Amino acid sequence: MNDASALAGNEAAASGGETGPAGLGPLERRLGETFVAEGRLTRADLARAALLAARSNQPFRLLLDRLGLVSLSDWAAAAAQETGLELIEADGLPRRLPVDPRLSESFMRRRAVMPLELTATRARFATPDPLDPQTVSALRLIFGDRLELAVASDRDIDAAFERADAADESGGADALGLEASEAGDDLERLIELANNAPTIRFVEELFGEALSRRATDIHLEPMSEKPRVRFRVDGILVEGEAPAAAIYRGVVSRLKILSNLDVAERRQPQDGRIAYRADNRRIDIRIAIAPTIHGEAVTLRFLDARTGLTALHALDMPADVATTFHGALSMPNGLVLVTGPTGSGKTTTLHAALAELNDVGRKIVTIENPVEILTPGLIQIEVDPRLDWTFANALRAILRHDPDVLMVGEIRDEETAEMAVRLALTGHLVFSTIHTNSASEGPTRLANLGVAEHLMASTLRMVASQRLVRGLCPACARPADADATALYDGTVREAVAANPHWQPPSDVALRQPGGCTECGDQGFRGRIGVFEAFGAKAALATLSPGFDRRHRSMGEHGLERVAAGETTLDEVLRVVGPPGAWS
Repeated sequence: MNDASALAGNEAAASGGETGPAGLGPLERRLGETFVAEGRLTRADLARAALLAARSNQPFRLLLDRLGLVSLSDWAAAAAQETGLELIEADGLPRRLPVDPRLSESFMRRRAVMPLELTATRARFATPDPLDPQTVSALRLIFGDRLELAVASDRDIDAAFERADAADESGGADALGLEASEAGDDLERLIELANNAPTIRFVEELFGEALSRRATDIHLEPMSEKPRVRFRVDGILVEGEAPAAAIYRGVVSRLKILSNLDVAERRQPQDGRIAYRADNRRIDIRIAIAPTIHGEAVTLRFLDARTGLTALHALDMPADVATTFHGALSMPNGLVLVTGPTGSGKTTTLHAALAELNDVGRKIVTIENPVEILTPGLIQIEVDPRLDWTFANALRAILRHDPDVLMVGEIRDEETAEMAVRLALTGHLVFSTIHTNSASEGPTRLANLGVAEHLMASTLRMVASQRLVRGLCPACARPADADATALYDGTVREAVAANPHWQPPSDVALRQPGGCTECGDQGFRGRIGVFEAFGAKAALATLSPGFDRRHRSMGEHGLERVAAGETTLDEVLRVVGPPGAWS
């Protein structure tokens, strides 16, 4: 019996086979404390992952990986160091598994153990948790003192099982016209291609290029002739260097392995996440894979957990919007809404608003999916509908923690809307987002979700809306030509006709994009916001027939930014639409 086997047996005997008070096993407790001591986890991270592990009945290490806190490979390396056992990596796991009739594959997959060697004198297994009392006890009942353990990650063990048992796990190879052996051979080729040096190098370079371009998303798309790669930079897709067609499937498989997805599954969509480290910072990469007629398309979204927090004044809101915002923040309770489509900067604005309230006298809790901005002093919770940990469930749970201010990432259903309004009625200041095209549509959307008008009158403090437009590159922008000036003048006349209450800017310094190395020849660099906001009375007035708009719209704020030479009219019209749509 090796040291890990004996130690697990002693701990199980001492505790009667029970885990610790937090529901964690011996190694989970030890590594949790190690990660906290090393600064890789906070106490809040540890508690959140332990709670989700208990709720979902999934291993603690899988929740750490899913939350982007500690990857499965990092866990395995730490487990090997903690126990003094050998770390077995992917290429060290067997291609054909030793067989013992007393071991079922379902047990080995469920407990994440893989046989490495089974002889008359030795029974050696790899597992990510060699101190798990239940697993060690079950194996010792079969193999006694012959049992020896090593450490391997869940991801490598899963891939090895798929490789060794591809015929059973191919999920319908016959339906594709493949013999089981052919499906197994195909999966083995995919895994080998995923681990080839050119594939690994391409994926690393892909991530590096995305970061250097300041991209928020990567799109890998199989086309009829050759694959295509595009990066979303400042909201616009720009083309990048694509992988050779011969390794495209290997690249997809590599990304599946990194995100703990099923390499063998190529006919169903899959979603996952990758914890990536670059320049001493953690990047959370969300991955979505969908089958297409030419192969699997992949979308990767980059979420930098250390993105600097923006102050509210740094958002450069127009004076009337900033005044409305600060008026809502001064209220002791109520509901504050920011509307707009995905990618319009709502989360940044809400976190900037919360930063204005963030002091030792208030308990502020955010419930988000995902947590994109880490803000010191806030209690931040990430929901996961796959674990039945929804916005509504999280709201119910957090009420027992005596919050003063809450931020709910999104109101998307009747249950969440009802709870947000109820919390606003009971003395809490609640911030949230909702998907509408303008601020004036916010109250209507709440009404469609079942919120009565009299409840809105009691709770609604502000509805704001925003968009992000590309800002001109300061290094290469030049004065606008006569055609751009004429188009601007005509659009201003349309805007004034639609809203006579708006006063167009008197100082006009139009500019247009150039192109230089600073902006990658795009003419634009970074994005700036265009805003609109209603106070409580004006927001309720939008529900009345014949509502007469008097406030400055996002489009009109956009024209002001065009006049100041910060962006172009084409950019504002692309994002906000023509003046007739500026409700």
